[in-house]
Amino acid sequence: MVKSVFKILTFFTLLALCIGQAFPVVTQLDEKTHLRWKIKSAKEQIKISKSRNKVIIQTLDPDFFLRFSGEIAKINKQNNYHQTFNFVEPKQPGAPYKLEITLKDSSVELFNFYKQDSNEFILDFWINKDMIQTKAASVDAVPKQIKLAKKAAPPKPKVKKKTVAKALAPKKGSSAFKVVDPQQIEAAQTEGYRDFRYGASFIWDYSALIPPLKQDIDLTRKAPDFLFEIKDQEMLDDPKQAHMQLSINFYRKQEWGLMTRSIGLYEKKYGKKSPYQDINEFMKAVSLIKNSINEKETPKFKSKMDEAGEMLPPEEYSQKGIRAAAKNILTNVVDNSKNYNLKAAALRFLIQEARDQADDIRALEFAKKLYVEASEAYDDDNVVLSSRIILNSLAKLKQVKKIQEFLANKVVRRLLPAQEGMAYVDYVNLVQGKTSEVIKNFEKELPSLVKPIHPSILFNVSEAYFRNSDFKKAIKYLDTFISDYSFMTESSHARLRMALSFDLLGKEPSQVLRLYEDAINKSSDLAVRYEAKVRYVGFRVARKVKLSEADRERIVFLEAEPSEKRFIAADLQKLLWLTRMRTFISQKKYNDAMAYLSTIPVDTLRYIDQKVFIGDGAEIILGLIKESYLKGDYAKAVKVWETYREQYAERVNKNPYTNFIVTDAFLKLGLRDSFERSLNNFSKLSSKSMRKFPLWVKAHKEISVQDYLVELNLNKYLKAEDYEGLGKYLGTVKNNKNVNYKFYNGIVSYHGKNYNQAISDFEDLLVSPNLKNILSPEQNQLMVSAYLESLFEAAEPSKFRKNVMAVIQDLRNNNKPALRPLLVRAEYLYMESLFSEQKVDYARLERMAKGFLAENINTPYNNRVSYLKGLGMINTKQIEEGKKVLQELIQDEAVPAYLKGLAKTELSTLELKNNAL
Repeated sequence: MVKSVFKILTFFTLLALCIGQAFPVVTQLDEKTHLRWKIKSAKEQIKISKSRNKVIIQTLDPDFFLRFSGEIAKINKQNNYHQTFNFVEPKQPGAPYKLEITLKDSSVELFNFYKQDSNEFILDFWINKDMIQTKAASVDAVPKQIKLAKKAAPPKPKVKKKTVAKALAPKKGSSAFKVVDPQQIEAAQTEGYRDFRYGASFIWDYSALIPPLKQDIDLTRKAPDFLFEIKDQEMLDDPKQAHMQLSINFYRKQEWGLMTRSIGLYEKKYGKKSPYQDINEFMKAVSLIKNSINEKETPKFKSKMDEAGEMLPPEEYSQKGIRAAAKNILTNVVDNSKNYNLKAAALRFLIQEARDQADDIRALEFAKKLYVEASEAYDDDNVVLSSRIILNSLAKLKQVKKIQEFLANKVVRRLLPAQEGMAYVDYVNLVQGKTSEVIKNFEKELPSLVKPIHPSILFNVSEAYFRNSDFKKAIKYLDTFISDYSFMTESSHARLRMALSFDLLGKEPSQVLRLYEDAINKSSDLAVRYEAKVRYVGFRVARKVKLSEADRERIVFLEAEPSEKRFIAADLQKLLWLTRMRTFISQKKYNDAMAYLSTIPVDTLRYIDQKVFIGDGAEIILGLIKESYLKGDYAKAVKVWETYREQYAERVNKNPYTNFIVTDAFLKLGLRDSFERSLNNFSKLSSKSMRKFPLWVKAHKEISVQDYLVELNLNKYLKAEDYEGLGKYLGTVKNNKNVNYKFYNGIVSYHGKNYNQAISDFEDLLVSPNLKNILSPEQNQLMVSAYLESLFEAAEPSKFRKNVMAVIQDLRNNNKPALRPLLVRAEYLYMESLFSEQKVDYARLERMAKGFLAENINTPYNNRVSYLKGLGMINTKQIEEGKKVLQELIQDEAVPAYLKGLAKTELSTLELKNNAL
């Protein structure tokens, strides 16, 4: 992982965040023999380790780290023990925040422990004096080093320094000057993806995988007779056995009524305590169960009301009643019969019935009985079956200690694979969130695990590593699970977890997208398949900086198929909301994003999830405000602000960039009171205030609060056209590099008719714009307009045309409607400059005038350009066409008198010249 070190500015930010805390996180005590740190924290919250001369303190809690690092930043560093403090923030989500303490040298030792009673870590730094003495004694004289002759370095090519002239001619096919448009800067960012936080960023735990336990018997089709066969009686001369054989015959023919009557007569004649009573009871239970399975035999009843007041269909309560009676009979058989096979059959049926109804307590109770009976009968098959059901039931009841006790049984250890017992323990630990126990147990037993490793062990340890943010190890065992158990439904979860792990590790986008595609195409679990689709869209659409048409087409993946809709649980629904909203934001469809956000029940979500939606909502508002502001629709920008500022007060009101745009919009609208009020509120923001995640909207001015305030004051003078006041105020901030000094000074110089200075300032800005403080479109127009006029007034015609042609090319490349008037003015001035030369290039003038009039139907310059076109034609041997143009000007009532006079004079001169000839 690439470490990113906090800058000094971050320290002050953290310090500001920590002010006002009720109690300190870190306390430092400088004792005579050692330096002690006390860190208030839960034991699981931080991890402390030492490696050579470095101590590393890690935590996954960003809020704790902010407070902790803020206090460390202002602590009195003891140079006897500590050399440097290095604050490292994670590059990937889920990785820990770190404080790296570089010790003075290797003689500084650390002793640390945790005090449960006061909930604090104690870190004692002390100096090992023995080590210092040993080092001093072992130091030898430093041997003299023979200096080797350095290899002659190849001569470096001389690089000529580039010089920028005050007036630059345009390069062929490009522009020497650049009018920087904020929206173009944002659109130019075509490469790469945003980080994981900007996509489908909600993650939840997958359920632990309990060791698979096959169904013993399908109770929808089979009854207990499938497990136990009643044999014929051997001594039919015996009246009791003869009567029993009659009942058995009816039983085999499924003549349930006759069988029941026969059993009733037998009990009446011989009593209910005969040796065959358990067989009779078993046959009764089978008949009831068979009746409930065979719909033709099911008795019909009227509808019945249950305890909740709901009407039940007759089949439901009649079958439940019949099966309940059958289960009671089988339970009596288990309690009273001495026939092991009969009892085992009844118990197996009762166990499966309890499992089907998810009654783990009853399943455990019957499984224990079967285990005891099978052990006494030395029936290993049923011992294995009952053992697995006991373990399964205990696992679902989260009884890890009882599982461990049961696994200590010699019989269980002999019959069950060791990995199976380990799998049940890991399952319970993972269900209880004890990921460290799962990992610890796995790594301890790994050398002895025979391959293929049990699927539950692989899946659960992979999930444990994933939850602990150890994505590399998670990938390793997920890959093994997929290779060995691709036939299992859980392989769908494994594929998606693998894709998510690669995503969180920041792997190559094409590789991550391919893994998400695999999860979509190869998942048999519909919920997982749909989750993979959502995450795929989150990566490819929400996180991609610039979208292609193919990317936009993938948004359709968010439309769930009918088969998938019923599997959209709460977590997946929340992820869908977030991802769909972010696809709108990524496409800059801020109105659609806000409309969609308003349909999401954000108030019903957990607070931590609400913060994500609120953060995105604040950026949507900023997007709407910025979009309107840059288009010059200041009224709409203010309206959006006033509509949503209360709803998103925490994020919007404290955003310096948003405050700047809105305050400047008030100024542009001439709403003086609103401007002053907004400026006053803005000035109360902390000087350390800055935009926080998420940063969907690119700020065209990324400067500090104080610099924003300077900009607003400068704009205030500019709006009032107080150029003298603007110049004086500008002098006080001349050395501030974040302020567009060249722009404002150029405007002041232009209006002071100091055209050369204005040209110099504007050209510097056009060649090297301040990308941290980009001019707004309105400021760009004002600058280019003043630049053109200054050039026209002060520069020589040839120099003027070189620079203006560069501006013309850039304005044409921009192709913005708002810049059209500037383009028209620049082309017009270019033609006037051509005409002002002593030796006029009439052919070029005529071509330009003709092109200008073809592109511009109605401008203030059309009449003058028509006059220049006429002159160009006359002087390029197109006399008749030129005369026609001038005559049309003379006849047009809308043409000013001075132009008509010039046209008449030109025609008269032409006439005189012809007469003289």
